[in-house]
Amino acid sequence: MGQTEVNVAKAIAAGRVLYGVGCMVAPRKLMGPAAARAEGPMVWMGRTFGVRDLVLGGGTWLALGDGGPAAVRWVEVSAVADALDLVNSVVFAKELDKAGRMGVLALALPATLGGVWAARKLRSAT
Repeated sequence: MGQTEVNVAKAIAAGRVLYGVGCMVAPRKLMGPAAARAEGPMVWMGRTFGVRDLVLGGGTWLALGDGGPAAVRWVEVSAVADALDLVNSVVFAKELDKAGRMGVLALALPATLGGVWAARKLRSAT
């Protein structure tokens, strides 16, 4: 495995872990302006979103430490999750305000592109 693609994948994984922990601890702050007004079940939903990112990021980080095909799979699965976040932001655009759409684009687009690139490079190296 090349170091550059591992570093890119690890940076995405670390960012995902940090965002996940942030969503678990302070979902109203990290999930955008609409979340600032969230109550009860919606706050809980934000925390579960954080769990998803924590698990995907942590699993990817650990798998990259071991290397091999499992690392490639974790990077691919994480990139798919990011790509599906982008698709959802387009399909269900009416459910997001402008800040929400921009937030999804700012986080998910680079993670998708970086993840796909890293996964391809990692796959060709295994």
